[in-house]
Amino acid sequence: MSRDKWVKIGPLPGIIYAEMIAEVLKKKGIPHTVTQDGISTAYGISGTNIAGNEAYILVPPEFEEEVLQIKEMMIDHI
Repeated sequence: MSRDKWVKIGPLPGIIYAEMIAEVLKKKGIPHTVTQDGISTAYGISGTNIAGNEAYILVPPEFEEEVLQIKEMMIDHI
């Protein structure tokens, strides 16, 4: 399946959170891509809670519910 059909999960509060989730997805064998908005990538911003530092995870649609549950367990309960 082409990645342009993948589902965008997020925003996440920063690339660090996206990478944490991505590590779990990798261990589960779930295809994914981590991306950031244009401001963060253009200026090399990293960290969390910085304005314009939102990150996203792209996954095939059949994994959307599972990834949303993982996101909920890891981030949304904080």
